Amino acid sequence: MKQELRIKEVCKEKGITLEDLAKRLGILRTSLSQALSRNSFSTDRLNDIATALDVPTWQLFASPADVSGNMDFLAIVRCNGELKEVTSVGELENIVLELKKEGK
Repeated sequence: MKQELRIKEVCKEKGITLEDLAKRLGILRTSLSQALSRNSFSTDRLNDIATALDVPTWQLFASPADVSGNMDFLAIVRCNGELKEVTSVGELENIVLELKKEGK
């Protein structure tokens, strides 16, 4: 399952329209809308979006509660082409163990 991104929510929180974000990224509004509907962004593009919104990249994945500091641990891991939200060291250790078993 793909990790749901919070780009629209962060824009709303920051008072930035999708048109404004597209201009900051140097792309057409329609291109941004299409990528949002597919929930499909490269790591570099996510970093560009975070920079344009003036937030750390992880905030594009975190819930509002996570952002407000109600979480002790949060990591985003890309594994086999899939982004996974990890909320504990134990979960992260399990992913690492699985990867070791797979020989990666």
